Amino acid sequence: MKIRFLTVRCLRLMVLGLVIGPSSGFFLNEVKKICYGDLGCFSIDDPFDNTLGFLPESPEDIHFDLTLYTRNNSQIGVQLGYNNTTSVSSSSFNPNIPTKIVIHGYMSDAFEPWVLNISNLLLKKEDCNVIAVNWKNGASKIYPQSAANTRVVGAAVAKFLEMLRNKHGVKMENVHVIGHSLGAQTGGYIGQRTPNMGRITGLDPAGPLFEKYVEQVRLDPSDAKFVDVIHSDALPVEDAGFGTRKPCGHIDFFPNGGGHQPGCPPAYKTGVEELLTLRFTAAFISVACSHERAYEYFAESLAAESCQFTAYPCDSYTSFVQGTCNVCGDSPCPVMGIDADQSPTRRGNYYLMTNDQNPYCKNA
Repeated sequence: MKIRFLTVRCLRLMVLGLVIGPSSGFFLNEVKKICYGDLGCFSIDDPFDNTLGFLPESPEDIHFDLTLYTRNNSQIGVQLGYNNTTSVSSSSFNPNIPTKIVIHGYMSDAFEPWVLNISNLLLKKEDCNVIAVNWKNGASKIYPQSAANTRVVGAAVAKFLEMLRNKHGVKMENVHVIGHSLGAQTGGYIGQRTPNMGRITGLDPAGPLFEKYVEQVRLDPSDAKFVDVIHSDALPVEDAGFGTRKPCGHIDFFPNGGGHQPGCPPAYKTGVEELLTLRFTAAFISVACSHERAYEYFAESLAAESCQFTAYPCDSYTSFVQGTCNVCGDSPCPVMGIDADQSPTRRGNYYLMTNDQNPYCKNA
């Protein structure tokens, strides 16, 4: 994750959006609607006034692409076209097994070590199709522009899934989207356009420009049959927090309270403008460490054989730490990570503690 320099004007507008929520008319762009062929039209009218006037860029500008990994080609991926059925039929894609879609976040790409690691671990755990979504160029703009681009990426992936369903017989119930940061919010947009999608796992969904807005704008439980969320950087933005504090799944996990993670540098008090222009400073390291811990927990849940991230229902982290709610009743406690869907009736907020370094899972 790299933070690039932002203009003073954009930063001031970002401060308004990050701190007060809906932008109250502070738009940078007089054009309020744009259309991209089969992906449809995108407006910045309410409720999509969260990006401070930035309309989504085109798929060509975003440089959107999809890379397929299967057990037959686990190391070298195959490129698929989101609207190209021949690219699917000529690949090793198997419509009869589960499909996992992994989406990176801000200032990242689909060839980050964590994306490749999770892709490999998914294939080791079960026979499935793993599709890594790359929107590097669209994710490397100033933050409001990248936040806006998530809508086009979500629309393109949804169009791809529609093609898989209609041309290849893929059941949407067997699709699992795994997204980090802005990638988690992208997962919400995919789910909005994809009826009966099986699952979305939000890995510390991006909070700035999303948290204060209505469900239509951000990830929420209506986006899939099962939505599980790991909150690992749920601090106020002035404390260098890039995650969301607001529950946004059927089940929300808050390891170590969901804010600062053990083993990471302490929270760095800063103004929003300073935070978003810093590079490799204490603020950057703090943001990166806790924000990235969500996908590290998820990866460990895929790899661990003996230890599970068991979590407990509680009204607050304070009550959990005090030991007043470390039971789950008659049914087993849910576990954070890949097996969160093994407790499908569990709903609400769940808390747990982790170690401060890998392995993070604490044995009971």
